[in-house]
Amino acid sequence: MFEFLTTTKIFGIEIYEVLLWFLIYGVIGWIFESGLRSIADKKFTNRGFLYGPFIPIYAFGITGFVFLLNPLYTLGPIEMRLSFLPAGHQIISIEYKYYLIMLGGMLISSVLEYVVSFSMEKLFNQRWWDYTPYKYNTKGRVCFSITFCWGALSVAAVHFIHPLIGKNISDALPQKVGFVIIIVAYSLLFIDIILSNISATKKKKKMLQEAAQEDAAAEKEGV
Repeated sequence: MFEFLTTTKIFGIEIYEVLLWFLIYGVIGWIFESGLRSIADKKFTNRGFLYGPFIPIYAFGITGFVFLLNPLYTLGPIEMRLSFLPAGHQIISIEYKYYLIMLGGMLISSVLEYVVSFSMEKLFNQRWWDYTPYKYNTKGRVCFSITFCWGALSVAAVHFIHPLIGKNISDALPQKVGFVIIIVAYSLLFIDIILSNISATKKKKKMLQEAAQEDAAAEKEGV
């Protein structure tokens, strides 16, 4: 398995590296989300669906930005010659790659947030975020302001976060140590997913039972 992970590549990137980045960004997302919410609530708040310090949507999102949008970072600028300008100032260079990365990040995050929100609501009858109070939202699942922030994050991920954190960690970590981390971390993550799904399913059943009892009580009062 070690040889498979370290030699098999997808679009030129080792599966081993992708798995490490996924773990790193899931943890970073949890620290960011739970940290902000804990400060706002003035007490520790776990913002994730899982019990452990990991938020999958950040893992998928940032890894997806790096995996899908990083090739755009190699694009060179567009140069335009404007002959009516003074000599030495006739060539204008436009760095358009950042706009493409941001638009790509907005698209990826919108699809990801909508699909995850829809799926979680259908499966567990709950919402882990609701953008209804925000302008230009779609059924509270996505909204322009948050999507814009995701787009900015995609630029930061490709330009700053990944080169400084994800790539450096995966390069500096001995592969055998990284392999052990992957096996242990994903085993724990798999168990966490099972336990969290069981807990969410029980909560859904309880909510449905309470709703049914409230409806029955309302019918009796109406009679």
